[in-house]
Amino acid sequence: MNITRYEIANQDGDLISITNFGARLISWTTIVDQQPRNIILGYQNLSDYLADSFFMGAIVGPYANRIAGARYQINEKLYPLDANVDKHQLHGGSNALANIFWQSIEQKNDTLTLECHLADGFNGYPGGMTICVRYALSSHSELTIEISVHSERTTVAGPTTHPYFNLNQDNSEKRHQLQIFSEHYTPLDKAGIPTGDIMSVANTDYDFLSARQIPNTFQLDDNFLRSLQDTTNSEQQLQHAVVQSYDKKLQLHVSSNYPAMQVYTGQYLEVPFSPLQGICLEPQFCPNSPNQTNFPFHLTSQYRPLKSVIRYRLEK
Repeated sequence: MNITRYEIANQDGDLISITNFGARLISWTTIVDQQPRNIILGYQNLSDYLADSFFMGAIVGPYANRIAGARYQINEKLYPLDANVDKHQLHGGSNALANIFWQSIEQKNDTLTLECHLADGFNGYPGGMTICVRYALSSHSELTIEISVHSERTTVAGPTTHPYFNLNQDNSEKRHQLQIFSEHYTPLDKAGIPTGDIMSVANTDYDFLSARQIPNTFQLDDNFLRSLQDTTNSEQQLQHAVVQSYDKKLQLHVSSNYPAMQVYTGQYLEVPFSPLQGICLEPQFCPNSPNQTNFPFHLTSQYRPLKSVIRYRLEK
């Protein structure tokens, strides 16, 4: 299958490009001061995505982020998973959602729906899964990403989107201002796995309740909780974060029905990008939730499909 670019647009001048490879969000051009501004890092050539190792703009999963020891239990049965980062699993394992071709189901001027199917046992996940993502662009510069997972058996699922945002003109490396509406975060061990603790951000470097510029010396690849309860069964959107461009002419508002969000400041980016050039804001379940009973989470089953809704809204 060939890599294909799809485009959706609105009458306000927003143009979004998405590929069938990894259902990736690869560009979002908006109008700022009557000039086009692309706010998502991406490659110049579509073929470069085939060798991408940074999950640029991809839908990641079946379970986003890390699962410790690449295994979990369901009803006392152990399921070993594909380990792709040392002994752990990251973003669903090798050649997962980010690295497969999705099928286009429906495209309109302002919406695109893509779908993929995973066989029972894919990378160790029980149950054949059908995963559907719908991108919808409103007339008010709001992108809604709906991700649904239907499984034939009880399984673990929790995909998300992984674009690297840079709101600055020409994607300059000037620092953004960040506000995160989370009062709690999950401390990590040296492998980037949550210890299981849920800590207050008060009096820590992780307190972004008031907007502040991201320091050059401070790097994030951390999970912030918006709710201590599983919120994915609700249609209510939790406000997660606001990012503002260096020139203060553009803001990005992030919300979802996921209880948590990973914030990654892009410190591991390499050529053709630069470290810290983009910021990822990934609403999701907490990392390693299948192995942590005190994290907000639920299993996906034939009788309880997962439906996550993520919104990115621009304010000018």
